[in-house]
Amino acid sequence: MKNDLTIEFAGGKLNVRVAVWIEKDNQLLVSTFPDGTISLPGGRIAFGENSLTAIKREMLEETGASLLNPELFSIIENFFEIEVPYHEYLFIYKGNTGEQKIYDNPDDEEQVISWIPIEEVRKLYPRCLQSLVGKQKEDKVIHLINQEKV
Repeated sequence: MKNDLTIEFAGGKLNVRVAVWIEKDNQLLVSTFPDGTISLPGGRIAFGENSLTAIKREMLEETGASLLNPELFSIIENFFEIEVPYHEYLFIYKGNTGEQKIYDNPDDEEQVISWIPIEEVRKLYPRCLQSLVGKQKEDKVIHLINQEKV
């Protein structure tokens, strides 16, 4: 049984997650959920799992493709509310998947993995992701703090 790193407290929840930033031909790989939320493909880290192993696993689960050349790109401290306040640490890796254009999500039939034009990055959640556009070639990990209305 996989124990995701989500810890409930009296005042909210702590999440530890990973996501992947794959940009190709001015397009970004995204995950769209049934409620219309658009974000980067990824998910929660399992207890005892490191973030690199987690992003490789999540990429394979969500797209059916292997993540090639993963490299830590950004860490986001994310504060938001969905029924309760959340405090989240999000590790974003950059990488690629080769020439694949269409992705099959064997793990979740309702979650759609697709490409969007990079100009539409403003649609992503959390909103601070738009500040990562054009920074994939930087040699340092980008640290962001995101405060949604809580």
